[in-house]
Amino acid sequence: MPPKGKGTCKKKGNSEKIKNRAPNPTSDCINSHGKIICNILSRLPVKTLLQFRCVCKKWRSTISNSNFIITHFQHSSSLQRTNSSILIKTRHHESSDHVLSLFDPLQSLVVELDSPYPCFFPNMCVAGPVNGIMCLYQPPWGDVITLWNPSMRRSRMVKLSETKPLEEVHSFVSVGLAFEPQKKDVLILRIFCVGPTFNDVPNHVEMCSLKSFPIWKKLENKMVFHVVGTSCDAIIKGEPYWLAYINDIVLRHTLVRFDVGKTEFEMLTVPIISADDYDKQYLANFEDSPSILMWKKRYGCCIDVWVLDGLYDWRIKCRIGPLFGFDRILGCLWNGDIVAENDNRELVLFDPVNSSIKESLRVDNVQKGSYVISDYSESLLLVEGMLPMFFNRQLSLLDILIALEVSLSYVHSPLINSVNWLRCLYAADVSGIFP
Repeated sequence: MPPKGKGTCKKKGNSEKIKNRAPNPTSDCINSHGKIICNILSRLPVKTLLQFRCVCKKWRSTISNSNFIITHFQHSSSLQRTNSSILIKTRHHESSDHVLSLFDPLQSLVVELDSPYPCFFPNMCVAGPVNGIMCLYQPPWGDVITLWNPSMRRSRMVKLSETKPLEEVHSFVSVGLAFEPQKKDVLILRIFCVGPTFNDVPNHVEMCSLKSFPIWKKLENKMVFHVVGTSCDAIIKGEPYWLAYINDIVLRHTLVRFDVGKTEFEMLTVPIISADDYDKQYLANFEDSPSILMWKKRYGCCIDVWVLDGLYDWRIKCRIGPLFGFDRILGCLWNGDIVAENDNRELVLFDPVNSSIKESLRVDNVQKGSYVISDYSESLLLVEGMLPMFFNRQLSLLDILIALEVSLSYVHSPLINSVNWLRCLYAADVSGIFP
């Protein structure tokens, strides 16, 4: 038998490893031009940014960064100087359901939004927005609070404190939103408003912050004032303002501001006017300054826009009008445009500079007199615990039971026991006790 040959086995090659491979062009571009790319990204719409999160880990991390979120909101807010997006709250003229819509000035289109608020509640108020966050709640006691970012399509319900309104003392609760820039924190305020006959009882005030959910903190307050509305009338530079009055020796009007830095209220003066000159007023944010629109309700009325300089000096910024064909004046946008409702239930944007109608917005099936409007700027800001809208719908039964329990507890209804039973049944069902 011939000896076995060693054969020609394949030997290890002597080729050198390629150490300097061509770098990933996307990664290299992001690393070398990071500031430029961040600047470009901060000017894009939220919808586009959400799609760009999947480009790479670097972009995802950048878009989720808290400083980037603030910068993006600043760019988004700057668009209000020319074209303001408008959040529109209405009621359906047949079903009386609450409808929330958004007007896009670039497309001249009104789009109905998916509202996270439980539709079976007969009343709903809106506070905000502040940095893109809206607060939806039920009057008169400011319960069933839901925080919502329409751009991100995420929301969450907020558990209330144990504080209950005092019978025959508190008339309603007024809700406000604020933003603390140092901590990048969203604050919810609830003012338990005393009746007009209680002139020596300070308002009970409590606050809940984004960082401390769901803890409510009672704020020290020795001031006595009577708020007019169930929500703050304007939010200027992240601080809420209320129109109010004081009933000490004589009845006099005032402006109440919540100082975010000091976490306390401050009273400001209002223009001293004659009751014969005006019978309507509206507090607004005019180019980041407190302003009050005043007019006499009549055909062909003129609107005087008062602006606050400093803490005490009010001056008339401009006079708008005369205005014809407007059934109801709804307010003023950040850029000075007047929003009104005409006889055909259409929203009309009036340009005070050119004294002309800039836009007519048609919202279908609107209940007459139900319009509530506010400026809106897109934001990436999220509150801890916010869930996507589709996931909220999966949890709607539990949310409904929590909302009912909160709402009924304010009126001491015997139905609260039934709601507790329903919650027990729900817990047993999801635990698999029932087949």
